[in-house]
Amino acid sequence: MTPNETCIVLNMIPGVGSARLLKLLDVFGCPEVILEAPIETLRQIHGIGPEIARNIASWRSVVNLDKELESIYSAGANVTTIFDDNYPAALRNAPDAPIVLYSYGQWLPVDSERSISIVGSRMASSYGRICARTIAHDLAEYGISIISGLALGIDTMGHEGALDARGRTIAVIGSGLNHIFPMENLDLAHRIVDMGGAIVTEYPMNQPPKPKNFPRRNRIVSSWGSATLLIEAPIKSGSLITARMANDRGKNVFCVPGNITSATSEGTHALIRDGGILIRNAQDIIDDMGWTQPPTSEKNEENLPLFNYPKPTRTKSLLSSDEQNVLTAIRRGYNTIDNLCTALGLPAYELTPILAKLQIGGHITPDPGGFFFMND
Repeated sequence: MTPNETCIVLNMIPGVGSARLLKLLDVFGCPEVILEAPIETLRQIHGIGPEIARNIASWRSVVNLDKELESIYSAGANVTTIFDDNYPAALRNAPDAPIVLYSYGQWLPVDSERSISIVGSRMASSYGRICARTIAHDLAEYGISIISGLALGIDTMGHEGALDARGRTIAVIGSGLNHIFPMENLDLAHRIVDMGGAIVTEYPMNQPPKPKNFPRRNRIVSSWGSATLLIEAPIKSGSLITARMANDRGKNVFCVPGNITSATSEGTHALIRDGGILIRNAQDIIDDMGWTQPPTSEKNEENLPLFNYPKPTRTKSLLSSDEQNVLTAIRRGYNTIDNLCTALGLPAYELTPILAKLQIGGHITPDPGGFFFMND
């Protein structure tokens, strides 16, 4: 069994987890020795206990390594362990760093050196969505990578904003690569990989999404970014916990203020009162972080798609000035009928046929929530 395969096995043993794995590595020095350790020795290690010691000692009956390797190879996925040179530098020294990362696509050194983790509500308002997409776009255009969790709402807008700018973005998910979640963002996951970014998880290939997975996913999001940006978080939310976790790890936490009567911004405002940094735009973040624009682009133009999925066929046609204005507004984050009417000064009965033509032409796609997204 190779060192990578040993790490895969350890990562799949029930109840172990990243923090315990790192403790075991401190004791035994290398992963191979852990799997061969006597159960009596394992039981004596603080925090392991008899059940986990038994799972480790009897790993052959607990873990189906051959099936996992077959899933990895058939999907064309990458596996990176904490012992590999290309393991993300930003995660390596985290106290609960994942021992294994499964991925499609690739990450680059810039994703650890100049990056922002964007977190916020799944039930984001139009205001929150516009802020997330616009700020992510402007950061990515400046050569800063966007790290987020592929969830609906603020996460989605963060990834979309980076892609709008043809920048880099990394999505960390709370399930295996064979169960990308949520399904509504499967096309977004494809586009992230196609444009040089990555879909990353610590979970085995066929792990379905479970509620307990997402708090663990969030620690990777907060550890990977050079700083964290919080947009619209209720007072009891995973996003607020993620932001506080980043703060506890000595990282700047930037906050976009919202309406003081909005429950979805209550947690954000509480964090501002506790020392979160209020920002108005991407430039505030760039200035506070002391970042300068890189002299050359870090984008990987030669990266090939790792997903084999049918690309939509788009009808190429000349756009009218009204259609161009609508596309410009959607690109800037005005992506519902209501806020498009406000931004463009058009009544709904005039806007609706324009949106229909843009959909037929393959320029935009609507989602069930009433939002329109760019395909270009």
